Amino acid sequence: MIILSIDTSCDDTSIAVLTTELPRNKEQSPNIKVLSNIVSSQVKIHAPYGGVYPALAKREHQRNLAPALKKALGKARLLKSQKSKVKSQNFNPKVKILKSVLKRDEVLLEKTINFLEQYEKPKIDAIAITNTPGLEPCLWQGVNFAKALCFWWNLPVIPVNHIKAHLSANFINRFQVSNFKFQDVFPAVGLVASGGHTELVYMPEMRTYKIIGSTRDDAAGECFDKTARILGLPYPGGPAIANLAMSKLQVSSFKFQVSLPRPMINSHNYDFSFSGLKTAVLYNFQSQKKSVKGSQNYKIAMAKEIQQAIIDVLIAKTTKAATNFNAKSIIAGGGVMANKELRKQFKAKIKKEKISSKFYVPSFKLCMDNAVMVGVEAIISGLKTASWQKVKVNGNLNI
Repeated sequence: MIILSIDTSCDDTSIAVLTTELPRNKEQSPNIKVLSNIVSSQVKIHAPYGGVYPALAKREHQRNLAPALKKALGKARLLKSQKSKVKSQNFNPKVKILKSVLKRDEVLLEKTINFLEQYEKPKIDAIAITNTPGLEPCLWQGVNFAKALCFWWNLPVIPVNHIKAHLSANFINRFQVSNFKFQDVFPAVGLVASGGHTELVYMPEMRTYKIIGSTRDDAAGECFDKTARILGLPYPGGPAIANLAMSKLQVSSFKFQVSLPRPMINSHNYDFSFSGLKTAVLYNFQSQKKSVKGSQNYKIAMAKEIQQAIIDVLIAKTTKAATNFNAKSIIAGGGVMANKELRKQFKAKIKKEKISSKFYVPSFKLCMDNAVMVGVEAIISGLKTASWQKVKVNGNLNI
């Protein structure tokens, strides 16, 4: 079975092709292989704004979806030119329906029609698409594109939850391990730490989710971005702060010592709050003399403390949940989990305190938004197809 998967939940346009052989035993993992994974990044476009600008992101998705599809199918060796000339748009009745599906997306409509008239239907069995959560203008671009393809090629669509997909990204490498079984992983505690979400999820078994903690305000990724902006660092803030935090202070001085709060680290629940940390950074920055604010030493000291504060909270809350729920595993995902120091300290904490839970985290590339994780989630959640006409978008839906 071959799945084409699409993700436009935020500012990356991603399309992947995966092939799978489903096991007879539901406890046994499926055999999944990635044939292609194309990601078209918009970082440079949004950098001047210090964050994702939805209208620009929507426009770029319209421009990038058809080219990304061509690259993904080409790399998977599934792209074939039409053998016979397709009817002109004015005489093809299917184009009328296609225009109604993409009536609000003129650029995407033109590129989609050109692609469909130039290439044959690929040998795929279904299309998986992220429809929740995310930025709604962006989600609609991917969903409408998937609808158009499903209509034109007469294929079923599989709606996918983006948060679940971040956790499912962990399993793509495990599938290649012989005798890997889901029962060896669950019950588990999942941590999703990204630009828009910071959540702890209890999973007593595969495909069963219960949110036990979430952020009350800013997510960890948002905190990285906003504090980086305060310090005058480039977007995205997470990598900028991580890179600066690796630097050594050139001069050891009391004025460069920084102490920031660890919000809710000792609370009797699993919730998060990073707004207070952002505010503390702002107040600290505003209290400094101009000469200190502009110094590299001050920025390095702040970067180190910001990163460590976020790391301390994420690790403390997650390991506490894993211990209290007797979890066999901690399953992490999301863009923040690409932070090398966070991954390193997670493993060190588990080893030092002899926590019995195994720690799973995707490759750095699969921590970021991507279509591979969407395809994997579609497969391991049971390939629950829907009629393309009925797929809707919900930007705020949780797991």
